[in-house]
Amino acid sequence: MTMLVRTSLWCAGLALAVAIVAYPLYANGYYLALGISVLYFTILATAWAMFSGPTRYISLATVAFFGLGAYTAAVLGETTPWPVVLLAAAGVGAVTAAITGLSTLRLSGIYFVIFSFGLAELIRQLVIWYEVNIHKSVGRYLFSAVTQDILYWQLLGLTALVFLVGWLLGRSRYGLALRAIGADETAASHSGIDATRVKLGVFILSATFMAMTGAVMAPRWTYIDPAIAFNPTISFQVVIMALLGGAGSLFGPVLGVIPLVLLFEVLTATLPNHFSIVLGIIFVLIVMVLPNGVIGLFGAGRRHVPAGAPAAAFARTMDDAPLLAVEGVSKSFSGLRAVDGVSFTVAPGEIIGIIGPNGSGKTTLLNTLSGALRPSSGTIRFGGTVLTGLRAHQIARLGLARTFQLVRVMPDLTVAENVATARLFSAPASSSGSDTTGRELLDLVGLGAMHDAPARELTYIDQKRLELARALALRPHLMLLDEWLAGLNPSELETGIALIAKLRERGLTIIMVEHVMDAIRALCGHCIVMNAGSVIARGAPDEVLSDPKVVAAYLGGDDA
Repeated sequence: MTMLVRTSLWCAGLALAVAIVAYPLYANGYYLALGISVLYFTILATAWAMFSGPTRYISLATVAFFGLGAYTAAVLGETTPWPVVLLAAAGVGAVTAAITGLSTLRLSGIYFVIFSFGLAELIRQLVIWYEVNIHKSVGRYLFSAVTQDILYWQLLGLTALVFLVGWLLGRSRYGLALRAIGADETAASHSGIDATRVKLGVFILSATFMAMTGAVMAPRWTYIDPAIAFNPTISFQVVIMALLGGAGSLFGPVLGVIPLVLLFEVLTATLPNHFSIVLGIIFVLIVMVLPNGVIGLFGAGRRHVPAGAPAAAFARTMDDAPLLAVEGVSKSFSGLRAVDGVSFTVAPGEIIGIIGPNGSGKTTLLNTLSGALRPSSGTIRFGGTVLTGLRAHQIARLGLARTFQLVRVMPDLTVAENVATARLFSAPASSSGSDTTGRELLDLVGLGAMHDAPARELTYIDQKRLELARALALRPHLMLLDEWLAGLNPSELETGIALIAKLRERGLTIIMVEHVMDAIRALCGHCIVMNAGSVIARGAPDEVLSDPKVVAAYLGGDDA
């Protein structure tokens, strides 16, 4: 029965594909034009969702790349072979996306939306200036032998290509990296993901498809001017279509394109003067009623998790040199010195405790070690490598992992995917036979039974465990634990202390910021006490905890 169903589905799919390919042979002028509109909006919406869907960066620059592609075709179309025109349009779109993306993609939220919208207007104004002052015309004519049938088939081929690329991207490590960035970019960076490079690469890929679509569509208009090629409504239509269908799924945008193309045809004919108002109303309704799009009503399908490199066991470094050397590190914020000339070393295999009252600079110090902040002065050496100036993902790949004071998991990813993100761009594990899989790491922290659970559904304590498993998946030499034991009840605290001790036995070096003194006494051979950004004491836990300066720092002095 199953074989019969599969055969029937395969035959139905083949028949549908043949009907789509042969559509120009039996469709009249109007319906062929409608099919062309569906195809080119499908490409634009799918290309938009390829980048904006997983990252949640709402881009309004679609028409900028679309218009550049159209103008490239207008300039070269009558003197250059058509395949070369398409390649030139793709190149123009890619180069423009690379130039703008290098600065734009460091923005986020509303700032990125505003910049992307401004980019489209800026490019339109530059084209107008060039046309008027250099070319001495308002627009350009493009006389081409491309018929409506050929135009349809070109768009159909481009549609198939964008779906193929989107499918391959979704199954690659870059697809998971994009979703990790969209879920929590800071956590993704500290998991070894170069967020800027991944975003830039997919942004360029998306823009390339948009530019090629503009080039393919150019012969349809014959006459091209900035008002046609850079119509800002196109950007808003693409966003609405992708969101209606579901930008988080490869085929989701198609579910938004088909009904909205038909609706826009009706609105253009019946309410030409109120089209923008209706467009805005549709957008608001989609956001309020279908935040995950139509495809979200059916639930998200199971995603492919790239295998990545195994997470190796933690090998103790036999070198006598310090694993970490911090020399005179300071960090200031507008005159406030949060960390003031801190120096210490960490030997391989030991656990160092950093304690002190709230606001003493402990977390700021960890942020400078992990690359979240750049020190104002001083030097940090990790295994002989100077970390000062390196970014978070570079430090993570060197084998320095961390957890956060305020727990950071990637809520839209499963437990397994959270751990997998830390293995996406790591170096291949050794072949010593001591490698640890992601599932074994989850078993180690007590989450083995929650492998496929969404991270957002975990309790606070389980999220802490997941964050630790993700950090361990980096195969670190040094782990920074920022109040990882905070919020645990007595039994959970006992289990947590035992787990940290087990990690030490496996050769992992640990720096732990902690307020739970029982844990400090049980785990740490050496303590550093900070107050007001400076180190005020160091030594064995019992020794520093009885130091009058430490007591005064915690209790507020002799009169406290």
